[in-house]
Amino acid sequence: MKRQVAIFIETALAQTELEFSRLELFNDEKITVSSTIQNISDISKIFTDYSQGFTIPCSPINNAIFQHFYQNDVDATIDYQNRYNAYIEVDTILFRRGKIQLEKTNLKNGKPDSYSVTFYGAGVSLKDFFNEDKLSQLNYSTLDHDYTNQQVYNRVTIDSTVTDYNVRYPLISSNRVWQFNGSVPLPDDNVPTWYDNSPNNSNNINHASGEIVYTELFPAVRVASIFDLIESKYAITFNGIFLQSDLFKKAFLLYKNKESYHYTNNPVELDFTSTGGALASAFNTTTNSFTRIELDTTNTVQHILYYTVVSLSTSPSDYFIDMYRNGVYTNTRTGTTTASPFQFSENVFENEIITFKIRSYYAITIGINFTYQRREGTPPSTDTTSTGTAVTTATTTSFTDLAGLAPDMKVTDFITGICKEFNLTVYSNTKNVFTFEPIQYWYSKGAVVDITEYTDITSIEIERMKLYKSVEFKYQDSECMLNKYFLESPLNADAHGYGNTKIGWNYDGGEYKVESPFENLLHNNFGNQLQVGYCLNKELAPYIPKPVLLYMNKKATLTSGHIHWNGQANITGYVPFGQDSEILFETGLIPLTLNFGEEISSFYLVNNPNTIYSLYYRDYLVNLYNPKNRLVKVKTILPISLLTQLQLNDRSIIRDKRYMINEMQSDLTTGDVSFTLISDFAQVNPIKLVDTPTGTSNTLRFVILFPNGTDVIDITKSANASNVTLSNSKFSSEAYLDVTVPVNAARVITLTIQTNNKSADTNYIIINQV
Repeated sequence: MKRQVAIFIETALAQTELEFSRLELFNDEKITVSSTIQNISDISKIFTDYSQGFTIPCSPINNAIFQHFYQNDVDATIDYQNRYNAYIEVDTILFRRGKIQLEKTNLKNGKPDSYSVTFYGAGVSLKDFFNEDKLSQLNYSTLDHDYTNQQVYNRVTIDSTVTDYNVRYPLISSNRVWQFNGSVPLPDDNVPTWYDNSPNNSNNINHASGEIVYTELFPAVRVASIFDLIESKYAITFNGIFLQSDLFKKAFLLYKNKESYHYTNNPVELDFTSTGGALASAFNTTTNSFTRIELDTTNTVQHILYYTVVSLSTSPSDYFIDMYRNGVYTNTRTGTTTASPFQFSENVFENEIITFKIRSYYAITIGINFTYQRREGTPPSTDTTSTGTAVTTATTTSFTDLAGLAPDMKVTDFITGICKEFNLTVYSNTKNVFTFEPIQYWYSKGAVVDITEYTDITSIEIERMKLYKSVEFKYQDSECMLNKYFLESPLNADAHGYGNTKIGWNYDGGEYKVESPFENLLHNNFGNQLQVGYCLNKELAPYIPKPVLLYMNKKATLTSGHIHWNGQANITGYVPFGQDSEILFETGLIPLTLNFGEEISSFYLVNNPNTIYSLYYRDYLVNLYNPKNRLVKVKTILPISLLTQLQLNDRSIIRDKRYMINEMQSDLTTGDVSFTLISDFAQVNPIKLVDTPTGTSNTLRFVILFPNGTDVIDITKSANASNVTLSNSKFSSEAYLDVTVPVNAARVITLTIQTNNKSADTNYIIINQV
C-alpha cells in the first residue's frame, strides 16, 4: 500500500510550524532518505539524514513558495543559497526534521516543469548556521573582565572551587624560556644542539630578576563558554549530559593569535551623537554608520570622509581607530593626541556602509568630528562642494580583547574538532536544538527491536568487514621546542608526536587518520609541582600556535620555592593547565588526559592510561574489529509505527543475532527499508561493578542516561546502605548521580536503577567496599 508523504518547508514569513507550507509532490515520485550517524567507512565523521535528489512540480503553490526561482527578474525575498527548515511526515506521523535545499528548475519546451530539491538532516543543518564565520566574530561581552595585574593574578592563583572563572591565564610563556632556580625545561642528557641550556636569573621565575609580568600571559577561554556564545549568536540550543560534565567543562582553548601580547582593550563602537549640514543624512545615528549620498550627474564626483580627534580624557594616550567597510575590517588609524582638522581621510565608494571602532591601552573617552565632502565638477570647471558633519564619542574600557586574540578558526571547525576529540555524535529532534553525546552514551540508550518478521530473509547478504589496517589519532604538528624535543628524542622509537597514537591490525585494508584541528602543547614540570608551557620554537623565538586545547587541573601547591610576580605577592599555589585534569568518575577522582595515546604525564610524571582514545574510541573499535563481526545487508518493509520511531542507536534483532545500524535507506512512499548492519557484541545494560575502600570516605559519580522512551528513573539502595548518600533518587532528565560512601566495614552495596520505558528496564550498580 502506497504511503502518503508530506513535506513541509518554512516560508519566508513563517515563525512557527503552523506557518510552514506544504510542498506539492508528484504522485509517482520516489523519495528515499539515507540515515547514518557514524559509518565504518569514515569513523571520525558525524553523518546525518539526507535524501537523494527528488523533483516536485512547478505548481502554483510550489512556485509561490520558491518565488519563481526560474525567473531571475523576480525580486525574491528568499536567498536561494540557503537551506530552509523543513520536516517530513509519513501518513501524518513525523519522520524527520531537517532542511530543504532548492537545487534547480527543470524546463520542458521552454516552460518550467519541476524543481529539484534535496532534504538534509539536522546534523548537516547545524553547519548552515555558521557559514564561514570565525571565533573572532562571536560576542564576548559576557566574558568581559579588566585586563589588570590583579585580575590576571587572580585567574592564575584562585582555585575553581572558590571562583570558577570562564577566562583564565595559563602559565605559558611566549617571550622567554622560564627557568626555576637551577632547573631548566630540557634535561642535560640528549639535549638538542639547538637548545641553549644555560641557567640565568633573568629567566628564573623563582628570582626577583626573572619575575613574571602579567602582560606575558595570554588568556584561555572555557570551551563550554564558547559553546554558550555560539548558542547566543545563532539562536540555537546545545544540550546533552556530556556538556554538563567536568570532562567538558574543564577544557579551555588558548586565545593566542599573536607571537607576543601587544595589549589593547576590547574595541567599542564609535557613537554618532549629532549631525549637521546639507549631507547630514549620510550619517546614521541609530546604526552609528556612514553611507555616501549619490548624485545623479555625468560630472566627476569625489566622495571623501575626513575625521579628526578633537578630545581625549587623558592626553597623551595611544588610541586606535579601526574602520570597517560593510562589516569587514579594512584599516587602522592611530595617534596619541588631539589634532587639527582633517587629520585622517578616506575615499568612500558606492554601496558601502562604514563603521568605526576604538581601541586603546587604557580606559579613555575620545571625541572625533567627521566631515563628509562631496565634490562635483569636470575640469576646467570649478568644483561644487557639499558637506555633512557629525560629532562622535566613545569610551573604551580596560577589558581584555578576546575577539582580537581568538585563534584563526572557523566556528564549524571548532565544533567539529570538539566532536572528534571526544567522539561525539550530534543529532536533533527539535527545531534548532542539537544534542551532543559521546558515541558510547548514544548507543547505550538505544532500544532492542526485533525486526525479524519484517525482514525479507530470502535476500540477506553477509559481507566481511572492510576495515582499515591501522587507525591513527593525531594532533596538529607543534613548533613548540618541547614537542620538537619529544619528537626527536631517541626514546621516541616511532617518532610520533606527543599525545598521538596509532592502532594497528593484521589486515590488508588502508590507513585511516583521525586528525584533531588542535595543537597539543607539551608542558614542563620543574619537579616541584610547578608545570609551565612554552609557545617558543626551536630557535627559542615566539610563534603563533594552532588552536591549543588545554585541561584545567585543580589548584596545586609548590613543594619548594615560589613564583615571583611583578607587583603582587609571591605565588606558592596556582591552577595548572596542560593535558591532565582530575575528574570525578565511577571509581572516584582519576587523572584524565587529553592525549590520544598513553604518555608520561608532564604533571604527574608517570604514565597516564586514562586517554581520550581509551574513554571514547576503544570500545567502539573493539566491537568493529571483533573477528566474528560481519557486515549484514537486509531488506525490510517496516510498518509506519516502526519506521517513524526507529532510532539509529536502536539495536536490531534478526532471528537470534543482534546488530547495530550502520546505515538505513528508507523509501518513504513504499516503506521499503534497506539496512546495512554491524554485528553487536557489546553488553546491553551491563551491571556496573565498582570497588571502594573501607577506611576512607569516597564519592563516586555515575552518569544516568535515559534509554529511548524513558521519562523517569528511580534509584533505590540496598538495606545495608542506610549511611550511603545519593545526590538524587529520582531523575526526570539525564544527570549525574553522586554516591558518597562513608567509612564502614566491608560490605556489598546494591543500587537498583528502574526505568519507566516500555520494557521497564532494571539495571544495577554494585559497590564493593573492601
